[in-house]
Amino acid sequence: MRAMYVKTSLITGANSGIGYATAEELARQGHHVIMVCRDEQRGKAAQQAVIQQTGSSKVDLLLADLSSFKEIARLAQQVNERYDKLDVLINNAGGLFGSYMTSKDGFEQTFAVNYLAPFLLTCLLLHKLKASEAGRIINVASIMQAKQFEPDHAAHPSQTAYRSMKAYGTAKTAVLMMTYHLAKELSGSGVTVNALHPGVIYTPQSAKTAPAFARPLMKLFMQSPKQGARTSIYLATSDEVGKTTGEFFKGTQKARTVPVTYNAEKQKELHENSMEWTSTYLKD
Repeated sequence: MRAMYVKTSLITGANSGIGYATAEELARQGHHVIMVCRDEQRGKAAQQAVIQQTGSSKVDLLLADLSSFKEIARLAQQVNERYDKLDVLINNAGGLFGSYMTSKDGFEQTFAVNYLAPFLLTCLLLHKLKASEAGRIINVASIMQAKQFEPDHAAHPSQTAYRSMKAYGTAKTAVLMMTYHLAKELSGSGVTVNALHPGVIYTPQSAKTAPAFARPLMKLFMQSPKQGARTSIYLATSDEVGKTTGEFFKGTQKARTVPVTYNAEKQKELHENSMEWTSTYLKD
């Protein structure tokens, strides 16, 4: 009799919010969960909470600052050394930055964390996903999208014209373009790639930035992290989408994204630029 197949799932940004809720539910469903967090203290606390809530002992913690290519490469090396295969990669971590900043590698911080981090991590873990029975890559994107997209401008926007929400939408547009391009590149490999909008999520952190009068309404009308994690969990576990690839989901339904995300030439340009930007860390 064949032993039960235990899926190994990695979630970035897993110490809080949607990432934590996703890690907890996948652990509850019997997955071997790898929680990737930036802060060691918060990461350990989240790891122990998942173990206590689910009773699962297969919950690992790896640390990485995803704004740094060097740390992403170190994270990938740890995964490659410790695990035989990877069944699910959930690129969940993201960030919204109120003022213009650059990453350690010289890219606009929103673009670096929300797009370049999942791009590089995915590239470095592809062979582990291909070693799975049916690998799944899940990219947390957004309904906030840019109608126009130029890779170089997205990576190095004008500092004087910087707007945090615009930068966020641009980065998430890049995530969608990566999703569609990679799905075509991986056709026939057994690995699927999909993206999703988790909804508008209430967290204590989001409440801090809102006016005091609006906070009770936010909690009333916005989704909880647990609700926001449902689509990630659906894409990670459901047989209904086992063969589905190159799609964007809102809830359990496919949805269309802005036209530029489907532009094959723009997808290719972004991919080639991204390969060049991260080339130092993609060498064998």
